[in-house]
Amino acid sequence: MANDGGGSPQDLVVQTWIMYSIAMVLFLLRMYARYTRLGLKYQAEDYLMVFAVCLYTTFAVTNIAIIQGGGSSLYLPDQFSTFTPQDIQERIQGSKIEVASELCMLNTMYTLKGCMIFIYFQLTANLKQNLLVKVCAGYTFCGWLATMLVFIFNCHPFTGYWTLPPPQEECATYFRYEVTQAVFNISSDLAMLSVILPMLFKLRMPWKTKVPLIFIFSMGLVVVICACTSKYFTFKNIWDDSYQFWYLREASIAMYVTNLPYVWSLARQTFRVLRSTEAVTEDKSDAPYGTGRMSNPHSKTGRSHKLYNMDTLNERPGAAVRSESEENIIDVKESRVRSGDYAKYADGSETTAWARSDGRSGSESRDNADGIRKTTDVTIVKQESV
Repeated sequence: MANDGGGSPQDLVVQTWIMYSIAMVLFLLRMYARYTRLGLKYQAEDYLMVFAVCLYTTFAVTNIAIIQGGGSSLYLPDQFSTFTPQDIQERIQGSKIEVASELCMLNTMYTLKGCMIFIYFQLTANLKQNLLVKVCAGYTFCGWLATMLVFIFNCHPFTGYWTLPPPQEECATYFRYEVTQAVFNISSDLAMLSVILPMLFKLRMPWKTKVPLIFIFSMGLVVVICACTSKYFTFKNIWDDSYQFWYLREASIAMYVTNLPYVWSLARQTFRVLRSTEAVTEDKSDAPYGTGRMSNPHSKTGRSHKLYNMDTLNERPGAAVRSESEENIIDVKESRVRSGDYAKYADGSETTAWARSDGRSGSESRDNADGIRKTTDVTIVKQESV
């Protein structure tokens, strides 16, 4: 057993339950935050998170069982002759637990990636980055499928994973699986971060609001570091169990990152001191839609259907020449119904209030990251031919 990055079985037990407890607290806070906004009408990403918690719990238990057990099908070539029947049975049992642990770890990480993709999809709604999020989602699914197929067909027959002696070396070392899992796991994380982090840095909002958001989503880089470190120990020394500690850290921090955006939103809703009070001078009126000084007097509804959206993040190619105040306009063709910190559109989509710079609803935050509400009225005068 190596101590560089790992430790004793007791160390793993202690670290597991500390990190697991933190993850469960954040998960419960997230579910409470969702309940305060949606009631019992939880959405797909919430049920996906519940599934991830089940997988994460199973992984935590099996990860401990591996390090405390009697071994697995991985052993030195000349060691098999020294095994007693009881040793063989313990190693068979340990090998089965190891298969379950690997599958739980793999599916925990990809389920959490799915939860993050839901968040990114909401954050980039009506932005050009939304297409990149869809590409990342497709790549992530392909990565999960490829890794699962490699795991299933890596050892022939599948029961060879817990057969002593193993029918092939791969049944004990998992080498091809480890390489595939590392490539797709790390690259999909980096792809998603390359979409969301530049967008957050470009947001025009007070730093009091921006810095926590950047910090939360930047923790995804820590997940990548943990993934790289676990593979380093695996490829450096196949008998080194330090990778189990880094598996734990990778899965736990991924749980934190996935739940923290909702927890942050709940904290801002609960503690007024966390809300930004900075005003931006371009918006001189806080009057509601339809009552402001720029409302269209000829409109039957008194509402403008053109709202600003994150300034420079949603430019339309091929648009006509516009003034600076007319940049990046999107059409909102349906009226919006505000409920709490969510804005629900007629098509059923919603957005969150994580990036709000003030106490306004999440829809206004998505339409304009710095909390400014602007309207542009266009009056078309029909000239009768003479």
